[in-house]
Amino acid sequence: MRKKVSYILCAVAASMAAASCNTNGCIDNQSAVPRCGFYSSQSKKAVSLDSITVYAVGVPGDSMLVECGRGLTQLYMPLDMSCDSTRYVLHYDAELLRDERLNDTLTLRYERVPYFVSGECGAMYHFDVKGYTFTTNLMDSVVVTATRFTNVDTETIQFYMRTSE
Repeated sequence: MRKKVSYILCAVAASMAAASCNTNGCIDNQSAVPRCGFYSSQSKKAVSLDSITVYAVGVPGDSMLVECGRGLTQLYMPLDMSCDSTRYVLHYDAELLRDERLNDTLTLRYERVPYFVSGECGAMYHFDVKGYTFTTNLMDSVVVTATRFTNVDTETIQFYMRTSE
């Protein structure tokens, strides 16, 4: 009996030692969320937008990303995990631009690609960009700088806005 208890204690101690040796943990960002930046279409320099609301259309839960934002230079735009496209609306809240007919939209089409990170972290999705369309009311153009959205925190979408210099 004493021999059996010794084996059990040794097994428990060995498993605890093995677990304690792992200091790496799962510290990486596990979300593949595109980061967007705003630029002047005239100067190609970064701009700060005031009075803008950005939301996703038809996304389950809260789709509001920014409500009447001020000083907005960058924005994270999560993708809808339940389908292969997401549409975002940029609504301009400035008094002369509030008309919804001036809203701009960006529609991203993508393929969800499962990606195994590790035993600790599990799996996540990467997103392969299949195409995109946008309107040009106040937005001049959109550039998607990556063909795959991963969990690397880098700007992958650039909005070029019509601005007066």
